[in-house]
Amino acid sequence: MLKAALPLFARFIISNGLQTKHGVFEIILETVDKALPVVTRNKGLRLAEGAMSLLSPDQLQVTDPDTSAENLTFILDQLPQHGKLYLRGSVLIQLNFTQQDVDSRKVAYQHSGGHSHTDCFTFVVTDRTNRGFVVDGRVQEEPVSFTIQVDQLDKTAPRITHLHFPSQVSLLKNGCYGIYITSHVLKASDPDTEDDEIIFKILRGPLYGHLENTTTGEFIHEKFSQKDLNSKTILYMINPSLEVNSDFMELQVTDPTGNSATPQILELKWSHIEWSQSEYEVCENVGMLTLEVTRRGYSMDSAFVSIKVNQVSATVGKDFTVTPSKLIQFDPGMSTKMWNIAITYDGLEEDDEVFEVILNSPVNAVLGTKTKAAVKILDSKGGQCLTSYSSNHSQHKAWEKGVWPLLPSGSSSSISGGFPHLERRYPSSSQQLVVTKGSTLRSFDAAVLSQRKLRTHGNGKAVLPSSVYKNGTDIIYNYHGVVSLRLEDDSFPTHKRKATVSILSQPHRTVKAAELPLAETESTSASHFPRQNQLPSFPKNCTVEIKGLLHFEESNQKLYQCNGIAWKIWSPQTKTPGQPCHCILQATHAVVVAHQWKKTLLDRIE
Repeated sequence: MLKAALPLFARFIISNGLQTKHGVFEIILETVDKALPVVTRNKGLRLAEGAMSLLSPDQLQVTDPDTSAENLTFILDQLPQHGKLYLRGSVLIQLNFTQQDVDSRKVAYQHSGGHSHTDCFTFVVTDRTNRGFVVDGRVQEEPVSFTIQVDQLDKTAPRITHLHFPSQVSLLKNGCYGIYITSHVLKASDPDTEDDEIIFKILRGPLYGHLENTTTGEFIHEKFSQKDLNSKTILYMINPSLEVNSDFMELQVTDPTGNSATPQILELKWSHIEWSQSEYEVCENVGMLTLEVTRRGYSMDSAFVSIKVNQVSATVGKDFTVTPSKLIQFDPGMSTKMWNIAITYDGLEEDDEVFEVILNSPVNAVLGTKTKAAVKILDSKGGQCLTSYSSNHSQHKAWEKGVWPLLPSGSSSSISGGFPHLERRYPSSSQQLVVTKGSTLRSFDAAVLSQRKLRTHGNGKAVLPSSVYKNGTDIIYNYHGVVSLRLEDDSFPTHKRKATVSILSQPHRTVKAAELPLAETESTSASHFPRQNQLPSFPKNCTVEIKGLLHFEESNQKLYQCNGIAWKIWSPQTKTPGQPCHCILQATHAVVVAHQWKKTLLDRIE
């Protein structure tokens, strides 16, 4: 029953009746080894090219119920071809080692290098008593192979396949601005390396912002992986207190074996949107106020910004009107957008009123410092008003009784939302008169002009010009509406020289009365206004009520007069002396220019 040799003995007493002697009877048992060693693990070894690795019981193990580990011996039949076995730090010479050596981590294998992918050694196991050993439940005496897998070294660095500068700005929930760095703008690949092992080392971090991991909320100072880029967890936080529109960082991609690519620069770009100026002062009769929104920085992407109106003391619909759309879109390459506000002129004397326009909710952009613009509407008290700002960013200039909104030289103002379009024409050095845009009369003697004025005729009221422009020695008056006009000489009696304007039709705005100033202008060349062969279009049917009124047709450059039945071509020969000259100006807009008139034709007109 015993599994090991143990000394057995028996004590006894011998006596012959006279003497007694004690004795010990010893029994020696010898055990018999009948169990064979069993190979329980033979998983082989895996290591990199040229590396050394220890053999462990997890890779190679033999058990025997009646043999100790120090007696279980591996006898090598064939040594490795592409490496060497080591025992206790020295090259194996005796061609055997025990299970106890394996258990004690004293056996190692080192690959000698080269392009081999596999290596092996063969062995048999003995318990030093029996022949044979058990493998997979079968007794055998033939050698068994221990396989060694050699992984080739990755000598190729990861390759960057995408490197674009990110520019898509996101407005975060906390009100901050950030740019996500994803695999769409930065990506590296390595056929021998997984994405989580492709590492981007930060050689030089961003100058004006910082990187943040959106999952952990931690700052990133040293590195991040390709897997982080794929999962969109890398965010560049923009510092809004700095007036910069770009930043950069220097990165180097590496793999676990130490292979690294050439350092690369990742540049980030964005844009700021703000008002071009933060304060405006406009006269109540300015008509249309144009605010300028600018975008600076990177402008090759589309961007949007919303506008919010804060009424303060002015009221929407009463003092001013804004367009229904309060979203401004910047197309790629566009850096300036205009936003129009219609200022309501009610003709009433009242306090100056203020409202604010505020930029908010930007898309793909950062708000600048000028996010709010204050607009002060100055009341035109008695037709006079002085402003420090205007919709065209220039000072208004006073002319006699009032200050009128002017347009810069060579410009035009296009007004949307039901307001007329004004186009500026400028006089030249020729000796002709422009009555309306495109109309010309024959040249006159300049000596009589200083005694002539354009007077309104009709109900005793006067109409203010919508704008006044002085170009050298010329004064150009712009009028809106349908008015009747009369030319008078300063030599006439005072009661006959009183000028009035009759408002015939202008449904969309109210006009206050004012006396027209003296004309001091030169004539404009007819060469600027080419004739067009078009059929006349009269703004009003000829009836008895408007008999004698004149209409200038731009299409054929001719004057027509209503005879009470139909419109007929008018000439100075058909004019009755002493009868006032009436003109129906186009309802959209009219430019009346006082020029030097020759006395011969003036006498006919009057």
